[in-house]
Amino acid sequence: MANTPEWMCIYPYKKEEKRSCVMKQSELKKFLYTEETIETSDLNWLVASTDSMTVGEYQLAPGTHFAPADVHAGDEIYYVLKGQVTMFQPAMGQVVVVNEKEGILMPKGCPHIGYNFGETEARMLYVIAPKAWDENNEIPLEYTGDMKVYKYEERGN
Repeated sequence: MANTPEWMCIYPYKKEEKRSCVMKQSELKKFLYTEETIETSDLNWLVASTDSMTVGEYQLAPGTHFAPADVHAGDEIYYVLKGQVTMFQPAMGQVVVVNEKEGILMPKGCPHIGYNFGETEARMLYVIAPKAWDENNEIPLEYTGDMKVYKYEERGN
């Protein structure tokens, strides 16, 4: 486990300072998630992270994926802005292709890994509510559950 950055849940302001504000591209917080595993990190632009939601955009280069499996303490919605992302839910063995201008809901506690099998970058908008991480404010650096991968014959098709 790694601790979340100190600016999570207080960007662009602390809970007691809440106000309307415009978030310009030049003001977005740019970071790699996760910094501990650069080879499986995705590039992020954080729009806002408050006590009740986190919103941002991330990019996956062609042929890459993010890992470990993301598991959030709130529901997460992804919306593909550019390209195509294949989402793998290792606990169920579910694989879903999400195309440009499509979205997918990942319920609270649902582990998932995103892959870009395409030849162009993929960009996704994400919203997590009410919170991204558990009470310990820790980011899992590995998925320790069973990985279910089904062969075609096993699915009954």
